[in-house]
Amino acid sequence: MKYRSAHLNLIRVSRLALGIGLAVPLVAMLPTAALAQEAQASFDIPAGDLGTALQRYSAATGVQLVYSSDLVAGKRSPGVSGAMSPQQALGRLLAGSGLTARVSGNTATLLEAGSAGDVTAAQGERLLGPVRVEGTLGSPFFGGAGQQAGMNGVNGSKDITATEGTGSFTSGALTIGSKAPQALKDVPQSISVLTSERIEQQNITNFAEALRQLPGISLVQGETSLDNTFYSRGFAITSIQVDGGAPLITNSRALANFGFSPQIDMSIYDHVELLRGASGTFNGYGDPGGTVNLVRKKPLDHPQFLFEAQAGSWSNYRLVADAASPLALDGKLRGRLVLTWQDKEFFYDTAQDNKSLIYGIAELDVTPTTLLTAGLNYTRQDSVPWRGGLPRYLTGGDLALPRSTSIVFPWNRWDFETTEFFGGLEQRFGEEWLLKLNVTHNRQQSTQKIGFNVAAVNETPPAGSFAGPRMSGGYLDYATKQFSAEAVLTGAFEIFGQRQEVTIGASRVTSDGGGQTNYGTLVTTSASNPYQPYPGGPVFCNAATPPCPVGSIRFGGPPIDVFNFNPNDPLYTEPRNPLANQRYKKNGQTQSVAYMNLRLTAFDRLHLLTGVRWSRYDYESAYSSLCTTIPTTGTPADDNCVGRKIGDPYLPVEVKYRDSDVSWPPAVTLTFDVTKNLNVYVGYTDIYQNQGDYRDGDLNPIDPITGSNWEGGAKWQGFGGKLNASVAAFSISQSGFPALDGDFDYDVSETDIENGIFSYFVASNGRRVPNGLIGTNIYCCYKSDPNLKYTSKGVDVEIAGEIFSGFQLSANYTYNKTRQVGSTLGGNDGLPYVSIQPKHNFKIWTSYDFGALGGSGWLSRLTVSGGVNGRSSGYYSGSVCKPDFIVTNPTTNATTCPGRTVNGEFVPGMTPFSFSAPSYVVASALIDYRVSETWSLAVNVENIFDKTYYQSVGAITSGGNWYGTPRSFTATLRGKW
Repeated sequence: MKYRSAHLNLIRVSRLALGIGLAVPLVAMLPTAALAQEAQASFDIPAGDLGTALQRYSAATGVQLVYSSDLVAGKRSPGVSGAMSPQQALGRLLAGSGLTARVSGNTATLLEAGSAGDVTAAQGERLLGPVRVEGTLGSPFFGGAGQQAGMNGVNGSKDITATEGTGSFTSGALTIGSKAPQALKDVPQSISVLTSERIEQQNITNFAEALRQLPGISLVQGETSLDNTFYSRGFAITSIQVDGGAPLITNSRALANFGFSPQIDMSIYDHVELLRGASGTFNGYGDPGGTVNLVRKKPLDHPQFLFEAQAGSWSNYRLVADAASPLALDGKLRGRLVLTWQDKEFFYDTAQDNKSLIYGIAELDVTPTTLLTAGLNYTRQDSVPWRGGLPRYLTGGDLALPRSTSIVFPWNRWDFETTEFFGGLEQRFGEEWLLKLNVTHNRQQSTQKIGFNVAAVNETPPAGSFAGPRMSGGYLDYATKQFSAEAVLTGAFEIFGQRQEVTIGASRVTSDGGGQTNYGTLVTTSASNPYQPYPGGPVFCNAATPPCPVGSIRFGGPPIDVFNFNPNDPLYTEPRNPLANQRYKKNGQTQSVAYMNLRLTAFDRLHLLTGVRWSRYDYESAYSSLCTTIPTTGTPADDNCVGRKIGDPYLPVEVKYRDSDVSWPPAVTLTFDVTKNLNVYVGYTDIYQNQGDYRDGDLNPIDPITGSNWEGGAKWQGFGGKLNASVAAFSISQSGFPALDGDFDYDVSETDIENGIFSYFVASNGRRVPNGLIGTNIYCCYKSDPNLKYTSKGVDVEIAGEIFSGFQLSANYTYNKTRQVGSTLGGNDGLPYVSIQPKHNFKIWTSYDFGALGGSGWLSRLTVSGGVNGRSSGYYSGSVCKPDFIVTNPTTNATTCPGRTVNGEFVPGMTPFSFSAPSYVVASALIDYRVSETWSLAVNVENIFDKTYYQSVGAITSGGNWYGTPRSFTATLRGKW
């Protein structure tokens, strides 16, 4: 094996190869300080059978290895790659094997760790541990035991939780649910991990694909093809962390729309951690569904370069270049750079997505106990999205359309530009204490212009009317910024000979979408502003009362024939951009949290976990309406703009809200160590969710939602930490939900409609509120319903890790039953509150490496993987607006269904519907062949049996129905140096 300094020259990927050039300049990559002043070598020994790996090591270094064949039989090595000393390389090869080495001169004798021969060393000899334990607090606790077992932190990262290089489906240390690294069995809540190995095997490239593979998670497609909502235990997951820090504030977490929509690419993350259930101890406000923690890739202590090129069904192309290396100062300064490009089309027509990403991170060992980190993540994404999904028949029937069908207009666009700066400081104090500070600042600019369908298909349309679907559209312009900071102190101490652990921290997250500008609807059909898609074309006018232009079509926009949709029809010519009608000066919130958590041990096996949390939530919004017309004096339609110019502000509105809470009674959990590897636990966590966006008749915020989360279960860790299993039963209860305190009055005048008022809400105290809104997404008038409660109960079962050498398994099953209980529900009392979510959810992924037990030939280079995702059925029922009754608010783009007065009688616009989403099971597989020690070729097949199913359905019949991906293929070429 050649000895060399680690220098990587400029690497260019031809733009002609897949449409982009990726330049990866890495300069001044210096070798790390050699252990015991030994010369460094460049190693590239892949993961696999330990005996085979040792033979390659001996041939490359000339080191004589002494061991019996029985000692290494059936054991697996994580492999080793990069420049390091031979002694360091041998330590990595032995990681997780339970073996150590006695080194004397040019000979290394392998022994079982802890054996008699491992106790002392003769003169001139030295003992080699199975792995250098870096990034820990200097003890087997806080993840150190998992690292020694080869389950985490084995590839030279300072992050002890890193799963890169382990080849495992599980981990020995996660920070979610504890802030400090802990073994899965030591965190008394349901937690799971999607490791680097699974991300690679299952070809997971984005956040939605990652969460779809985690236990108990079900997906609901968002408004567009680019956003999603994820449910766990019947509740939406609204808490997303990065590197264990304070949760991001996204549109799903905000009282109002703050404009931040993270488009997460998995190329920059090592693994994903998931906690199911309430996590208010550290995160403050939020739904009790769960918390996700994304852990970034970190620099390594040796040079490593990864390259990945993909080509898949429907012209899906992707390139990733990932380089890591020591940079200077004898390896104390390290860096990592990831460049990603993707051009993607979908299995449905017209939609597409193009993304470019650059991620850079650097680490500096300021002192042996001080680590400084800084980094940048920049993403640019240009897309042609689909909004709304497929509709159904008015009464809920399935249209049974081809899976390639979409209602996407070629001029649709949603463009993002997101810039994130982050930094951190870690300071160790002795072996057991660590202070972590981290800050993140991100900015996002987003422009969206999308046409979409707004109605269901009427099986029996009125004579002379259309079947229902029609084109509408919206234009939005966002600019948002966000800053988060957190300080956490973790450590351990002894009282009466028993180990006690403590976590103390505080965080603050501020988000401001003050750059948001709202615009009028793209398709207006009022009497004063009818819609004509092109000069000389038809005129659409759907005013509540005449007069409309003579010869106009009384319909809310160009009709859409979903059975024969032609996006290039002149009826769907791109509408001109509307005028801005509302602008935010400030639209922000701040969430502050302080917490203390204790893990107390009175007896060897009995532990008490408890904690207290203080939270404060501040919301402030300031916006003005903007003039879109200049009326003549005295015109009642828009008196505010008389004497003003187009775009001038008027009617400024300011809304402020503050709420605080102390978690009391505090969260309490008892755990008992039945054996060294088996724990049982039972615990309680509180739920607190503010409702500042709902106001009572006096315009004051209503009381918060409160509740409890109970969970009990057992956790087992076996095979030296290589296999984790858990079972848990949970019960969640919430109460204090908003209920209308009054009723809507739909008796409005034509003048009201021209002013965008389609109804008045009349509160019980007599207050009349136009459209039931006192500000954007601030609703009136409500009260907390004492008779309404939501409950969620169920069971989680999971097993993940290595069953035997080379065979990895991840299998999980979730049973979840939700109910809504209350006298105000009438016939819905006792029914599920999230009826579309499955009661049964299971996911399995297995893998076998034929080279794990040694041997040679082509079969030893092969890895075969496969699995299934399945869920039970769900249903929806309710009522939907008849297409001819839909009215769009020209100011907010919101649609209403006010009904009409016909022959002196009021005819409601709503009609009932019901439908079910059938159960499904989808199978996928992978074949991966190692062409050489550097290159491998993999083929992923999704939906092997080409199952036709809906992966997500809408709550109403006008849209929200999205087919699951048909059978698809992706070929991936990977290289590693």
